[in-house]
Parts: sequence; C-alpha cells; structure tokens
Amino acid sequence: MSSKKVWSVEGYEEHGVENHREADMTESFTNEAEARKAAKKMADKYDNLDVYVIYTSTVNGKTEERFFNSDGSYSEEGFEW
Repeated sequence: MSSKKVWSVEGYEEHGVENHREADMTESFTNEAEARKAAKKMADKYDNLDVYVIYTSTVNGKTEERFFNSDGSYSEEGFEW
C-alpha cells in the first residue's frame, strides 16, 4: 500500500481559492506541524494574502483533498488562517 500526504500552504491576494486562481505564494510540507507553522507565519507576515492550507492524501492512486484549518480540523470548506 503506497500513500502520500501533502499539506500545501497557499496565499491568495484576492479571493483566489474561491475563484480557483493560481496561488500567489505556495509552500508544501509532508508534516502537519510544519505546515501549521508555515501557514501562521505566512498569514502574520503578509497581510495582503488570504492563507489556506490544502491537505492532499493519495492512497493506492486514489486522491482525497480537503482543507486543513487553523483550529486543527479538516473540512470540505476551508477557513482563512
């Protein structure tokens, strides 16, 4: 069984995640704790960006994508950090 987990920290200037635009800034991590630190840092440093964390899990070729929120929850609808 092969699996891959990635947390992508993405910053959008104007409603990017809702409009499915390309992120203005992106960092990827294979560790939830590192993604949490990076998202908080990005949100604190760049007031002009809406920061979201997208969690992607691929197991045996099947991919699941959800948002990882600052309260530690995972959901279909993301909340800005």
